[in-house]
Amino acid sequence: MDTMAAIRATFFEECAEQLQELEAGLLAMEGGQTDSETVNAVFRAVHSIKGGAGAFNLDALVQFAHAFETVLDLVRSERLEADQAVVRVLLRSADVLTDLVTAARDGGTVEPSRPQGLMAELSVLAGGGGHAAGAPAAHAPAAVMAPAEEEVEFVPVAVDFSDMFSAAGQDVTYRVRVQPKPSLYEHANDAARLIRETLALGTGTVTCHSDELPDLAELEPEGAALSWTIEITTAAGEAAIHEIYEFVEGDCDITVEHADDDTPQLSGDDLDAQMAALLGSIGGGNSVPFVDELAQADTPEQARPDVVALTPAAPVAPAASAPTAAAGDGAADKGVPAGPVPTIRVDLERVDRLIDLVGELVIHQVMLSQRVMQAGLTRASDIAIGLDELEQLTREMQDSVMAIRAQPVKSVFQKLPRLVREVAERTGKSVRLVTEGEYTEVDKTVIERLSDPLTHMIRNAIDHGLETPEGRIAAGKPTEGVVRVAAMHRSGRIVIEISDDGAGINRKAVFDIAVSKGLVPADAQLSDDELDNLVFLPGFSTKKEVSELSGRGVGMDVVKRSIQALGGRVTITSRPGKGSLFSMSLPLTLAVLDGMIVSCGEHTLVVPMTAIIETLRPKQNEVKPFGGDQRVINVRDSFLPLIDVSRQLGYRREPTDALAGVAILVEAENGQRSALLVDSIQGQRQVVIKSLEANYGRVAGIAAATILGDGRVALILDIDAVAASTRFENGIAAMAAE
Repeated sequence: MDTMAAIRATFFEECAEQLQELEAGLLAMEGGQTDSETVNAVFRAVHSIKGGAGAFNLDALVQFAHAFETVLDLVRSERLEADQAVVRVLLRSADVLTDLVTAARDGGTVEPSRPQGLMAELSVLAGGGGHAAGAPAAHAPAAVMAPAEEEVEFVPVAVDFSDMFSAAGQDVTYRVRVQPKPSLYEHANDAARLIRETLALGTGTVTCHSDELPDLAELEPEGAALSWTIEITTAAGEAAIHEIYEFVEGDCDITVEHADDDTPQLSGDDLDAQMAALLGSIGGGNSVPFVDELAQADTPEQARPDVVALTPAAPVAPAASAPTAAAGDGAADKGVPAGPVPTIRVDLERVDRLIDLVGELVIHQVMLSQRVMQAGLTRASDIAIGLDELEQLTREMQDSVMAIRAQPVKSVFQKLPRLVREVAERTGKSVRLVTEGEYTEVDKTVIERLSDPLTHMIRNAIDHGLETPEGRIAAGKPTEGVVRVAAMHRSGRIVIEISDDGAGINRKAVFDIAVSKGLVPADAQLSDDELDNLVFLPGFSTKKEVSELSGRGVGMDVVKRSIQALGGRVTITSRPGKGSLFSMSLPLTLAVLDGMIVSCGEHTLVVPMTAIIETLRPKQNEVKPFGGDQRVINVRDSFLPLIDVSRQLGYRREPTDALAGVAILVEAENGQRSALLVDSIQGQRQVVIKSLEANYGRVAGIAAATILGDGRVALILDIDAVAASTRFENGIAAMAAE
């Protein structure tokens, strides 16, 4: 990848972050949070995208971003009230801006009528309170990069602004002195862009005050050691200069004063040299996105798009980090980031490789421990003590590596408001989205594969679950339906719930459709739960007509297969007239888990520790026969199914002697408790998860596999699947009542 391609890739990566902050801020404004901090965060996001797009000559993106920015500027200067109508236009503008960025990145196109139509709306909102929506900004950033093939150099900018400022009066020379504070860079502001925008007002010189640099030993890496002075001759007026620095006033000291009229003009060679020198050093060690990389493009690691240093990282603005709607306890419990955290970007492939190596290290550490035990060395020996320390260090290393991949589900939740708006518009329904627990962390692999199932379920909730406004009024409900998406940690897993306050599942209609499609026999006697779960059958659909959203019999069965592929489960709870709740339970990570190693016949299995409540030795008077070859166990006056794991998995035909085995009391995700009967317990161990489905095939009752210390493969039990195979809870309840 050449230098320009690398810098372009970095620009679009930062665009993605800015777009996330933009949508989060706009949603906060939609909820009534229109304080200056929130509005400024939204403005900065659009402004940053416009500035970078101008450097790459993305004219369509610059033009639309400027129209967007003009309205935001009116909002932040309190010349335009951010009421619901205005925010709705801004939200749709954010959607179009996202599409324009995507098109610019992928080489696609956006239907011209979309940005043009919204620019007209933005122009109406501007109402003459700024520049015309389609016109370039008075301080639009000038391109300072030439797309050369072999090398990149700074070139002088040739921009004719004479017609733009003809009404402002005669040329005046100003001296602009800027003394940045460390917070300028902590807030992800680009000093180079400020300089470019100032120079774009006319012609001038830039002087970097390098004499202010302290000795190297006293230099603060995260400080702001350099200041600069710009002498600019322009007809735009002093107000135009102040406007450029308006949203960074608290992050730097700025003085603007008249200079002598005979200020020497900057030649092309001087501009080239001074800009390169300034941009290469400004900020006392802090990176300047895009331009800083360009100035140091000869450094191999700087040219890589997948290894980009950000020191300090762009912080999540308080407004942008606010939950999408009134967040519940989930967000608060997970510790919303309070400030900027220094970060680096690392190629994901390298992280995956590191995780794989640490997994192999865990396997070999266990193998080494077993070999030492087999050699007969006592636990008090120096070798055994060293192995214990190695085990502890290995576990800490594994936890640290896994934490690298942990990400909040906010990145997935942020895509949902746009989806909800689109589906609501197509269905003619009024919908409000509420999200909770956005900062619940889960492995990146799980997050990446959550998008499709969530998309299907949100569409299903709006299209099938919520009634039309007329139907809600007839049912005595508000015209606006509510779809709630919540994420939380529960029993070592992540649970994502999608609920709506619609009509619920019409079980009679579901059964009739299933019978008509031949999915179930007409004389089938099904419970409410079984009727609800018919919606997961392939080819099932309650829509009589095919639309863009549904009706083709594809959707919920895809959701179920996607969740099962992640080692998860999806369940339904529905109340007619009140709404439905879909719950997805997923593993926190697809890499490791703590498990109890057990023996069943000649086979070794792993039971996840998160599902285990206790272990016990069954006694004669505690085990009772039930329903032929089934058995139950009395645990503190509560009868629980006693599941013979060996028979369940086909390891043996004869029942396992309960008195000679061990009962492991487990709890499934739905709260159902049962006891697993195994031959013996070998111990507790952290194991590396290997996908059985990808390497062999799906096996009922088995979630995954792992490699033990002796090199053998052990299967990891799917507790929910094993527990679900036992269907006599009602009979057990009757026994307890007796």
